[in-house]
Amino acid sequence: MSARTRKTATVKRAGDPRVVRSRAAAVDAARSLFLRKGYAGVTMEEIAASAGLARRTLYNTFADKRELFTRIVEDTIKQAGEFAEGLDEGFFSGITAATLRPALGDLGRRLALGILRPEVIALRRLLVGETREFPGFAADYYDRAPGQVLEALASGFRRLGRSGLLRVANPRLAADQFAYLVAGEPLDRAILVGKVPPRARVRACAREGVRTFLARYERTGRREARVSPAC
Repeated sequence: MSARTRKTATVKRAGDPRVVRSRAAAVDAARSLFLRKGYAGVTMEEIAASAGLARRTLYNTFADKRELFTRIVEDTIKQAGEFAEGLDEGFFSGITAATLRPALGDLGRRLALGILRPEVIALRRLLVGETREFPGFAADYYDRAPGQVLEALASGFRRLGRSGLLRVANPRLAADQFAYLVAGEPLDRAILVGKVPPRARVRACAREGVRTFLARYERTGRREARVSPAC
């Protein structure tokens, strides 16, 4: 079989609904097992059994568990990329003085809820625990997931500074501060303890974080003294 014929066969096989289902089942099973038992504590045989696949089918779909682990990390990075793309596609350009506070309030809430999801926290804990086995994974994840979101935030705050809505001398610093204010403390606690706080508390802390951010950066200098007791 020629190289071109093999490539054509591989493409056709990849589009086979049975192969698509097998891949999805394998990824779901591997994600659950990795997050529960760690990378070293899981075997391909366990993944196959959990996914309801024959061992041979699993190996025909993924070469080894490293490939599966890489796929799971890539899926999470892709979600963060989609969030960042949403910020790049005109989110900040539509903000006016009248909509600044609600717009940033909504952004802070969505960012915090997106970060503080059980599967994201579990993956971050897993990456920290597997740095010896995968020394570059955590850095790559940071650069392409949180890092990409922070760059999008910085670009947006730069735009708001140019339009006169924010006082922003250092957009990247403002982005770092915004992200930590809306999600930092609950995220630190969740990473260390392994328990994600209730969504109501996440929303309340994000709301207070945005108020603090605006107290520092909003050009009008308005202040709100009210503090949510839920945070």
